[in-house]
Amino acid sequence: MNCIQKIKRLYDLSENENFGFSEIEILELEKKLGIDLPAKLKEYYQELGKEENLNYSYNRLLKPDGEIGFSDDGYLVIYEENQVVAFWGVKKEDLKLDNPPVYGNYDTIEKSDWEMENQTIGDFFLLMAVYNGTLGGLQYNGNFFGDVDPETVKLIEESWSLVPEISRDNQKVFTDNYYEVISLSFDQENKCTGAFIGTSDQERFDTILENIDLDWSYLSYDDDEEYDKE
Repeated sequence: MNCIQKIKRLYDLSENENFGFSEIEILELEKKLGIDLPAKLKEYYQELGKEENLNYSYNRLLKPDGEIGFSDDGYLVIYEENQVVAFWGVKKEDLKLDNPPVYGNYDTIEKSDWEMENQTIGDFFLLMAVYNGTLGGLQYNGNFFGDVDPETVKLIEESWSLVPEISRDNQKVFTDNYYEVISLSFDQENKCTGAFIGTSDQERFDTILENIDLDWSYLSYDDDEEYDKE
């Protein structure tokens, strides 16, 4: 599966339905910027760019009409962090590539440099799909902040498949064929300090909760309970 197929499966989006911006909107953007967008970036905008839960539930995909543009130091900025303290973009000289790397700028007091986020745009969009999904974009989601015992980490590692292209030492992503995802956070001593889960399937969600013994900080079910009380 390519990244778009994986994302559509995770979000339970029809393979036959379009969720993106029109070809005319993309052509107008290219004309305005004076460039040709990389093939994989254009493909994502045209197939998935308008899907709200995927792209606008937490971190945000920048829209073609007046949002996407170049930074002063020559990066095409395509995505922003939910509190607008971080941005992601593509080097101008990499725009000729079909599937270029994506860099992040976290603009801290100490530095404001661009750092490699993912080797390809496809991997970046898959990472954001997981990130946004486990933080509210997927219908069934939850998180736990605190120490996760090694036995629970081992269970997850043995029961779900690691997604190496979007995992790193401090954040590892696991999946079951992209029907569900689990993301684990680690500190500098390799201790697990948080867990995030998400899926579009309630039965799968319930199974995750049955198998992973954590006192969840938040579950999407919590909102349903509050709604019922009201």
